[in-house]
Parts: sequence; structure tokens; C-alpha cells
Amino acid sequence: MKYFNQDTLRFLQALPANNNKDWFTENKNQFKKNVEIPFKTFISDLIIELQPYIPDLSVEAKDCVFRIYKDVRFSKDKTPYKNHVSAMISKDGRKDKTTPGAYFQFSGEDLRLYSGCFELTPKQCEQIRVIIFKNLDTFNEFINAPKFVETFGEIKGKKYKKIPSPYIDSAEIQPLLLNKSFYFFKKYSPELALSDELLATIISDYKQAIQINKFLRGALKIEVDK
Repeated sequence: MKYFNQDTLRFLQALPANNNKDWFTENKNQFKKNVEIPFKTFISDLIIELQPYIPDLSVEAKDCVFRIYKDVRFSKDKTPYKNHVSAMISKDGRKDKTTPGAYFQFSGEDLRLYSGCFELTPKQCEQIRVIIFKNLDTFNEFINAPKFVETFGEIKGKKYKKIPSPYIDSAEIQPLLLNKSFYFFKKYSPELALSDELLATIISDYKQAIQINKFLRGALKIEVDK
């Protein structure tokens, strides 16, 4: 099934250079018809396809899709709109950036599939750190699996400058013990959006994240004594 068309790409490719209220208002019908409505349809189908791989996934597209309107109150960039449309598919939709799920973003430059844990509290970081520390070989096996590396490359995330002494030696071997978040992503050409293989491609690639997401999800369920 094809969800998007050339008009979708034309709108998203024109948006960065025309990111102002007058242009957007003039082209709002095009946005709704060629971007917003088909994007929600795609996300609805993506949710259904991801349900076997993300526990307790019972959200709808309206719970997952982010508004294109930006909150510019505390931003130096005062352009009023995001240059992309996006959705967070997880147990609690866009409100949940912790539980491993799937974040999908579509701009005029590329498509992106993200997964992992994007926002963690210090306690949650410690929960993950403990499990990595205790299961270092298993963790390394998952993140170095050839298909995972081929699809997503490596796990990213900001790092702590210092961590507690029990982890120092292990962090030299596995620097991800220093991470404050654990996420990974793949970029695609925007032309993939015009293909009837879009949904199948995203699902196929997401399957390479299942093992590491299960590992991270399990860590978040374990209480750590402090």
C-alpha cells in the first residue's frame, strides 16, 4: 500500500524555506490532505504491525502523533513549525519516551526510525547500568549482532562524566555504561515514502531491535537497591 505521494514530498521539502504562518496558512489544506491525514493512516497501520513486538501496545495514532506546531516560548529558533511530522509508538504513545518502542520521523530530507530509551531518570539509568554490568557478555552480543549493526549501527546517547566506582573498569571495556540514554536509529531516503514497501521495510528493520529492546525493558522493571 502507498500512503504518500509526490505532493507529500513537495510540501515537506518546501517547508524549511517557508516556515512562517502566512505560507503555512495558505497551504494548510495541502498539509492536511497530503501530509497529516496519510501520516496518521500510516501510523495506525504501523501500530498494528508493531503490536507483536511491543508489549502492552494498545494506543491509537492520535495518542502517538506529535503536533507540527512548535512551542517556541523557550527556544531561540522562533520558526513556528517543525520541519517534519513524527510519532512515538510506545505503551503510552508520545507521552512515553522511556519504554522502548518506535519513533518514526518524516521530513523532506529523510525518513528515520528510532528505538531504545530516549529519556531516563537517574534511577532508570542505574537500573540499566546494573543489568549491563551483570550481563556484559549478553549485552555485547546483542549490540554487536551483525544484523543489528547493519541496520542501526551503534547505540547512542549523552554520557555521564563520572560513574560509581564499581563500574569504572567495566566502562573502559563497555563505554555505554556511562550513558544517560540508550537509543539508535536508521535513516532512509525520502523516496521510500512513495514505495508500497514502506511499511514492510520499517517492520523488517524494527525486528533487529527486538533483542536489545527486550533487554532494556527488562532492566527498567528491576528495582535497584540504593
